[in-house]
Amino acid sequence: MRLGFASALGLVMVNAACSYLSPSQEHPRPNDPYSELSASQVFVEKGVRYMENGHYDVALRDLQRAVELDDGNSEAHNALGVLYQRVDDFDKADASFRKALSVKPDNYGARNNYGRFLCSLHKYAEAFDEFEKVIGNKLYNQPWIPLTNAGVCARSAGKMADAERYLRQALDAQPNFPPALLEMARLSRETGQYLSARAFLQRYFSVVEPTPEALLLGIEIETALGNGETAEEYRATLRDRFPVSKEAVQARRRLAE
Repeated sequence: MRLGFASALGLVMVNAACSYLSPSQEHPRPNDPYSELSASQVFVEKGVRYMENGHYDVALRDLQRAVELDDGNSEAHNALGVLYQRVDDFDKADASFRKALSVKPDNYGARNNYGRFLCSLHKYAEAFDEFEKVIGNKLYNQPWIPLTNAGVCARSAGKMADAERYLRQALDAQPNFPPALLEMARLSRETGQYLSARAFLQRYFSVVEPTPEALLLGIEIETALGNGETAEEYRATLRDRFPVSKEAVQARRRLAE
């Protein structure tokens, strides 16, 4: 799980339709699925969907319109922060996250996203401060999310013991949380605990469909354990299901070496 993986760890939005609302359609109509949402929030939901589908230009227009309609919409600023981070406009990302939290300090999704953003810039102390504000809040009922974020950040900072502590706490709170399982598999591999890495990856595959990243990790773990047969099974799955992924390219290159 990479630090930029916003949708899984904090940017929690209601699914939105893919159609783009023109300005004349801002106000929900009777029987509209968005009839209980404010006009601003309609644009947030649509902007998030466009962003997750990679249509950043349309997403930006929607999210900017959401802010124009309601500058106090914390989720709009949060989503803008994620979008600006994805397009590497870090100054605007920082300003958007700060605005989201100034409007609504208990926006835990925004605080999680801001922590990951700070970590991506190697501002580790500030990042952990954001994560801990969520982890330590008893009103927040999904502690495994900031705990996983903190684990990812600690690994990035080279603090492997802290990373393991955060991730195990995340799995204590939610044993089948896929991002924490995958991160523990990666951490265990990096610290030479290959049997543990295998176990965490197997747990990961038991709850979600394989991804290119996880399959490549499986190849690396099984190769290190000397289990060429299982490594080849992972390689074949990666080749057959995700032939054009960067992980498939890496696997082919390593096989040729």
